[in-house]
Amino acid sequence: MANHMVKSTKEYSVCWRCIISVGIFILLYVVGILLPLETTPHYHNYMSRIWNWTEILILLLAVYYIIKSKNFQWRQAAIALLLGATCLVSLFRDPRIVDIIITSICVMVSFYAACRLYELADVENKTIHINLSGSIRYFCLGAVISIPLAFLNVLYFSLNHPIHVRNVLTSAVLALKPAIAEEVVFRFFLMAYAYYIIHGKTNKRILNAFIYILLIVPHEMLHYPDLLVKSPVFAIAMCLLNSVLFGLPMAILMKKKNLQMAIGLHWFIDFIRFAAGF
Repeated sequence: MANHMVKSTKEYSVCWRCIISVGIFILLYVVGILLPLETTPHYHNYMSRIWNWTEILILLLAVYYIIKSKNFQWRQAAIALLLGATCLVSLFRDPRIVDIIITSICVMVSFYAACRLYELADVENKTIHINLSGSIRYFCLGAVISIPLAFLNVLYFSLNHPIHVRNVLTSAVLALKPAIAEEVVFRFFLMAYAYYIIHGKTNKRILNAFIYILLIVPHEMLHYPDLLVKSPVFAIAMCLLNSVLFGLPMAILMKKKNLQMAIGLHWFIDFIRFAAGF
């Protein structure tokens, strides 16, 4: 009886933490749409504003857990610094210098925080234990897997705009930023966060469901606030379609395999899109 009560208390606590986490994101999303763009002239559309706000929110959450862990690991910090510095390549393509710097800092902090959260949750972090040659191999494997999705993505964009081939090398380098930033911030960190607040406190089915929802839905929703204002039905349809075609494969690779493979898949999709002029 006592064990049942303890289990119920844990599940109740987990439920509320999940609701609060999701609720804060929804509140931020709604405010980001309802607040006139003129009040924040730095952002040129709703997506850039809500996206940047979400990154800042995750950054603050990551900082909190780094402080809470009270344990510093030089190797993980060095990897975090490398990933964040790589994201700075977008400064050559995007004039929003402040946003790029915030994203790079968020990548560094959220990667390091995720490593700490895995340890706090007592869950194996497969990503961090892969050496350089293994990381390159998984990255390339992810890129190969993504080939059909990459060309499907270009086909979609070509329906409204003609293909204009751009510098392949430049496209390959610039595609590193969205691949690294989005996979680290919106999947690697959020998966570690989900494990931390749920692992061992509820059944595996609920844990897996929450992880996949957290790794797919927020990231997809961030792409469509402007479309949601113009055409809610079409925005929801696109969000659902892309969640299945792109979000789910990336989430599966992140959960079942590792960060390197998920980044490889994401990178090739964006590389082909950039090279095609989109």
